[in-house]
Amino acid sequence: MSTVNFTPDDKIRKIAEAFALDAGDFLRDHFRITLDWSDASIQHIESVMDRFHREAANARPSPEQVMQFAKMFGSYIGEVYRKNHGATWGLVEMDGQPFPGLKAQSSDTTFWPWGRARNRLVKGAEENVWHYYSALITPS
Repeated sequence: MSTVNFTPDDKIRKIAEAFALDAGDFLRDHFRITLDWSDASIQHIESVMDRFHREAANARPSPEQVMQFAKMFGSYIGEVYRKNHGATWGLVEMDGQPFPGLKAQSSDTTFWPWGRARNRLVKGAEENVWHYYSALITPS
């Protein structure tokens, strides 16, 4: 069983806020989609990520390019959660490895949307971010 530690980090919050704003600009400029920071807006992120995944076979983005989009889309997902449900950005440490992520205020749930967004871009539909987000906001 792995141990998960969380350390709040305001620098990560500021970076995530900037990336989330970039996501809004990107979807508006390239897809004519306006993100409104609602839970439902994550469906727009999922549809764009699905398109990116399908087109990646031909475009062959570098790992760095994939990670830039993962940070942008994952930050938007995290910021929507933070604004609508309460969470803190920081470092999630799992098995000695730190990852930027969030800790929900209402529970001890920690999650790392950058990693999930990267997995969605690389692996495809089984890493659907709308399903991921829906599970995060559904009370257990």
